[in-house]
Formats: sequence, C-alpha cells, structure tokens
Amino acid sequence: MSTVCIIGAGLSGLLCGMRLSRAGFDVTILEELTYPGGLLASTHIGGEYIELLPHHLRRTDKHLLSLTKELGADGRIKWYDAFWYGRASRKKVGYPEGGFATIINLLIQNVTDNGGRILYSASVSEITRKEDGTYVTSCVLSDSRKYEIESNYVIFTGSCRTFVNVSHGLPLSMNVRDQLMNLTYKSRICLMLALKKLPSDAYIQQKFPDMTDTPFARIVNHSACFHDRNYGGQLLYLVGKCQISDPVWVESDQKIMDEYFRAYRKLYPLIKRSDIKTWRLTKVRYAVSEQFPETDLSEPIENVYVCSSALVTHSTGDTPENRMDRVAALAGQISSKIIAKEEDLIHGHEENVIITAI
Repeated sequence: MSTVCIIGAGLSGLLCGMRLSRAGFDVTILEELTYPGGLLASTHIGGEYIELLPHHLRRTDKHLLSLTKELGADGRIKWYDAFWYGRASRKKVGYPEGGFATIINLLIQNVTDNGGRILYSASVSEITRKEDGTYVTSCVLSDSRKYEIESNYVIFTGSCRTFVNVSHGLPLSMNVRDQLMNLTYKSRICLMLALKKLPSDAYIQQKFPDMTDTPFARIVNHSACFHDRNYGGQLLYLVGKCQISDPVWVESDQKIMDEYFRAYRKLYPLIKRSDIKTWRLTKVRYAVSEQFPETDLSEPIENVYVCSSALVTHSTGDTPENRMDRVAALAGQISSKIIAKEEDLIHGHEENVIITAI
C-alpha cells in the first residue's frame, strides 16, 4: 500500500485525503492548527457553526456541488435570493444547513473511516527526499516532539511561499523555486459581528458610498441573505485588505475591532455598541495570490504536489480570486494523477511478474 502525506486539513487537503484513502492509500494529514477547515474553518456561535470568513456556493460551482453529492450532502444545500448593492438583479446563492462545517466534518469522517489519520498541532519544518525516492516530512508537535512521516507522495496545500520555505531538502530547480517565490499574496482582516439587527438587506456591499475611507472594502450581511439561524444575533462580516507591512496588521484584535466598528457606525449611525452580541476577528496572511505563474507548478518535483489557489491555472493574465470551486477542481486532478500513477506501477509490476514466470 503506497503512503501519502498531506500537509493541511483544509478543503483541498481533506478532499485529497478522502479520494486517496478510498482508493486504498495509507493517508496521513498534518494540520498546523488545532482545528480543521483552512479558509473554511468555522467557529461556534449560539447554537450554530459559522465560518470565520464569508462563503457561499454558486450554481456554477460544479466541482463543489459534485462533492456535496458524493458526500450525500446535496440535500442540505439550500438556495437563497441574494441582493448585491449596485446591481439590479438578484442572484441565487447556496448555503449548507449547519454551515460549511457540515462539508468539512463529512470529509473528515470519510478520511478516518477509510483508515486515514489527521494530526493536529503539527507544524511542518522540512520535506526531504531519500535516495530510494521516498519522502520524509518532518514536523514539530504541540509538546515540542519532532515527528517524521515517510511517504511515497506528498501533497502540500498551503501557500507557495510556505512550501518553498519547507522544501530546502528537495532537489527543486532554481527556476521552479523562483517562480513559486514570485507568487505574492494579499492578506485579509475579517471582523465577524453578531448584532441585534442589520441595517441593510443587501447581501454584499462594496463600492458603497462613503466606503472609500473605511478600513474594510466589503460588507457581507450574512443573515440578510441566509435568514435567521440560531446564532443569537444577526451576522455580518467586515472584510478588509492589507499588507503585513501595514501597521494595522500587528495591532491587537480589540483595537482593530474598535477601528472597524467606528467606520461601520459612520455608515450606519443608528447602530450602537450595545447592539453587538459577540464578535470575532480573523487574520489571513496568504489570503489571495496576486498573479498566476507562467507554467504549471502543481507538481514541482516528481510525486510532490502543491494544491494552492495560486496554481489553479497558469499562463494567463486573469486576476486570481480565492474561489473554492477551482481549488476543489485542482485537488481532484491531483488525486486522480496519483491514483493513475499507482495503477500504472501495479500494472507494470504485474507484467514483470508474468514475464519472469514465462
């Protein structure tokens, strides 16, 4: 049985883990944080799970919708009319009952039911290749113990720059390293608020009057679209773009929350501090890549794969967007490549056995 080490327990890592464990691979997933989900990570508010960053499904998300069907969760996707500020028409957007934690939990269940393992608080420090072609992924656990995993395949699901930082033990060409390092990223700061009421019925507000001087670039009124749930309040997100060199990046959560809420009150003066039921701030260092590479870098070295939103396509001037569907598609392609390689190896071995016997 061939072994696979997957770095990251987000959507793409868990999807690869499910497909490969089902195909008979021995799968180990390493997650740096204490919880799964990656950019789809959720928290518990009131009696519901809610994503730390805003998400929804589109009718055109064929890979994600196919995944929900594969998981038996397609019946849990409900569709809603969504009104974007500044647009005359409404669009249908989907949201799972129980939030996207439903999808993440079903993926985890499939991985573990098929013998896969997930190690949390496992910070990867280095990936090296042995003389026999197998790979060793070294990580540090929460109790400071060093842990190593030998595997035939490695799938890295973080940012391209982070991959380069842990791959000094791999014989990557300088050209490949340079291309991966040149993929720069934008950061995000997202404030999630649960209020007593929402002052707008628009789902997405951007390029909104008087928003030019706000620290956030987008308002996502989650509850205005997906209606009342057991959150204990009406949920919205204030999503800001920044660079890690910006002073706001190193400010405390409380100070950033105060700055964001002051700006929000300038837009809606009737909202008071006492209207806040709860809040949560999330910072994402590598949120969205700023460009795509010139060549396909998803397999920078044999049997090592990088499944990143920055690599969903190449040789294009398109503006990258962190769309879950494209990342899910890349995860599916990588899983299929590994399964096909293994089948070719088995087929070749069987032919050699027959020839030897003759």
